[in-house]
Amino acid sequence: MAIFINGNVITLDNNKKNAQAFKVKMGKFEAVGSQEDILNLKEVNEEIIDLQGRTVVPGFNDSHMHFLNYAVFKSRVNLSNIASIDEMIEATKNYIKENNIKKGEWIISRGWNHNYFSDNRLPNRYDLDRISTENPIFFSRVCGHIGVANSMALEISGINETTQNPEGGVIDKKNSVPTGILRENAMNFVFNKIPAMTKDEIKKVLKSAFSDALKCGLTTIHSEDMGTAGDLKTLIEAYKELDNEKELPLRFVLQLNLMNKKAVAEAKSIGIRTGELSAMLKIGVMKIYQDGSLGGRTAAMEEMYEDTESNGVIIYTQEELDDLVLSGHEAGFQIAIHAIGDKAIKMILNSYEKLQIAYPNADLRPIIIHCQFTNKKLLEKFKKLNVISNVQPSFVMTDWPIVEKAVGRKRAYESYNWKTMLNLGLKVSFSSDAPIESFNPLYGVYAAVTRKNLSGEPEAGWYSNQSLTVEEALKCFTLGSAYMNFEENYKGSIEKGNLADFVVLSENILQIDNNSIKDINVLASYVGGKRVY
Repeated sequence: MAIFINGNVITLDNNKKNAQAFKVKMGKFEAVGSQEDILNLKEVNEEIIDLQGRTVVPGFNDSHMHFLNYAVFKSRVNLSNIASIDEMIEATKNYIKENNIKKGEWIISRGWNHNYFSDNRLPNRYDLDRISTENPIFFSRVCGHIGVANSMALEISGINETTQNPEGGVIDKKNSVPTGILRENAMNFVFNKIPAMTKDEIKKVLKSAFSDALKCGLTTIHSEDMGTAGDLKTLIEAYKELDNEKELPLRFVLQLNLMNKKAVAEAKSIGIRTGELSAMLKIGVMKIYQDGSLGGRTAAMEEMYEDTESNGVIIYTQEELDDLVLSGHEAGFQIAIHAIGDKAIKMILNSYEKLQIAYPNADLRPIIIHCQFTNKKLLEKFKKLNVISNVQPSFVMTDWPIVEKAVGRKRAYESYNWKTMLNLGLKVSFSSDAPIESFNPLYGVYAAVTRKNLSGEPEAGWYSNQSLTVEEALKCFTLGSAYMNFEENYKGSIEKGNLADFVVLSENILQIDNNSIKDINVLASYVGGKRVY
């Protein structure tokens, strides 16, 4: 129980946009208003906290990332800033030496981006063999949709000259010999051989990263961790134990990658479905992948890419996708599907339309995650079907130099169209997709408002007609994410009755120059009225 005074409170409540003070009781906002009104509510021995004129905003809610993946790769070889394949090799050799990696141990990491390599090509098995032929090695591209394995990892995974492409995946070959490059579902050959994490390992690495999120002002995280954990039951038990042990300092919503009906049945058998487990932990959406990434040219497009003879990779046929969506819903899950390309988006919208016809009275709130390459017709169908757009504004910071090269100016102009989405009345939630991008939400707000990278490029902003206002961007990172998770009645704004999740900023984000938003610091983070950073 406490009263906070002398603040610049940006409530994001349309009925009372600004306030100077608020009272927190039992983890919720008891009252919000003027300093005089709130002080009149003071109870005996109640603490008064002076905000010293600082700006307060609702806690940031990242509606899609891979937090366990981020936490795990903090301790693995860092591939995120390497500029060549030789540098990748040298960095990994140093990692093996410094960490005393034993013969036969898997070496796994993620984060390389060949678009930044001086070599101007994808790494292959022979490059990784220069690191070691005595350890299986697998490195995922930053997007997570392409990976490269060394010869030992390929052998362990059973990939050879006779191995056929799996459905929704590609094994790159040269003269019938696998190059080590695996795309989309072909990576599952390797993933299925990597030992699953133990419950204690999951708990340990999660705890090592909580402070990183809190210092960025994140108070809720929607995290898809199945690909990293490797086992559904173990993953759920790890989070539940952390919750029971009061070790979760911020709220988590677990998004589950259930890629087939067998995985859906497994979740159902252990009693997992969309819904609340506690005040700090929920089961969120069933997550499905329908295509790949732009950087890897595996995002599924209606037309061919401009710079390669491909239009991407479709994971499921329309019939398979329809069946999986229906099965997921009937098992009790809200559905969210990864799609970057317009072809993948079109197929998902078709599936959602069929689901809506089958369950016309259900509050489905179906989601498409990423939805980068759109057009007017697709966005109008989003509106018609009440499909939520879960987008990552920080993507524009890294994608803008390659978009036109990949798809041409016309398709680029029609894409990353967040302002158009809002103008059409679409529900939009913001996220980071970390570790692909930083999960600092202030970087995301900056990107949404300026359409620039952290170096201020391009100077005029990339297709700045799609720039959002600061308030719009804040709402997408708070109210938008709350709506996506059926929490709009008690989360996302600073108003009476809502959860007291809020952050204190070093600057007034509504008045500071937009180009300086990225430099704002989070001074304090509160979850349920308790200071956690």
